[in-house]
Amino acid sequence: MAAMSSIGNDLLGITFKGSKTAVNYTDRSTIELDDEGVLVYKIPYTKHYDYYPIFMARYGLGNLELFLETGEERYQQVFMTQVKWLFENITRGKTCAVWEHQYALPFYEFTTPWVHGLGQALGMTALLKAYQLTKKKSYLQAAEQVLLSFDVAISQGGVQYVDESGDVWFEEYAILPPPHVLNGFITILFGLHEFHRITHHEKAQQLWEKGLTTIIKHIDEFDMGYWSLYDLLRTIPATKNYHKMHVWQLGVLYQLTGDEIVQRYAKRWEVYASKQTNINHALVKRGLVHLQRYGFLGSIQQYRRRKQWEKID
Repeated sequence: MAAMSSIGNDLLGITFKGSKTAVNYTDRSTIELDDEGVLVYKIPYTKHYDYYPIFMARYGLGNLELFLETGEERYQQVFMTQVKWLFENITRGKTCAVWEHQYALPFYEFTTPWVHGLGQALGMTALLKAYQLTKKKSYLQAAEQVLLSFDVAISQGGVQYVDESGDVWFEEYAILPPPHVLNGFITILFGLHEFHRITHHEKAQQLWEKGLTTIIKHIDEFDMGYWSLYDLLRTIPATKNYHKMHVWQLGVLYQLTGDEIVQRYAKRWEVYASKQTNINHALVKRGLVHLQRYGFLGSIQQYRRRKQWEKID
């Protein structure tokens, strides 16, 4: 069993305030804490707050890292508060354990309940870290059940999709048709890598290798020739921040694997991001896709809905 160590923000995408008093999520107008201190999220584009395991796990892991850096017990308490909710609210099925979402998001065609693959990866990591911290085997056992969700098809309640070529995808949004969100897929791979690093679990290694093979084989499909795609379903250019995340993630993936194809696209996409013409091209393309989807008046309405959602109640 690996020793307790810093979480590794480059893998989990956790960011902190300069004052180290909290993770950034608590500054957002769409985030609140319930009476127990558990993070809740305002569902787009509504006024309804609900539990969203991905943000909860990130919030907890961020505070755990602050605890490891500072030794201040308040950060550990925040982490364990999130873990307690995650542990007590898993849906345990015959083949795996998942956190089910009973609400829809406006991004794709959701049917409820649905499972968030990225939330599975981060929630699994939070449970693993809680096991390392407390030595309670129940946390490890729960994490192992969550791990199995990456080996179960979406149609059977998991987050795995196997395409016509037999390639294995892990879906950030485990819905059909599968969106193939790039940043979510890569972050899930990081979660599998972390699971194997800590536990040496053979299944985690197998899933990591299958997912890595898929990324390497299909990464060219996310290349627009001047920018990267966010997903393969809507074929919309990534935002500037997501494109930079893709570059960064591929760089980390190259460090972990040494794969030359991964390195090639990391460098290529970094060049894309350095040219203002490419940034403008992607922005215009995103606008055109939005207009095609919603129309002119519909696009204005969507913009207003988002701004209203982001306002503090």
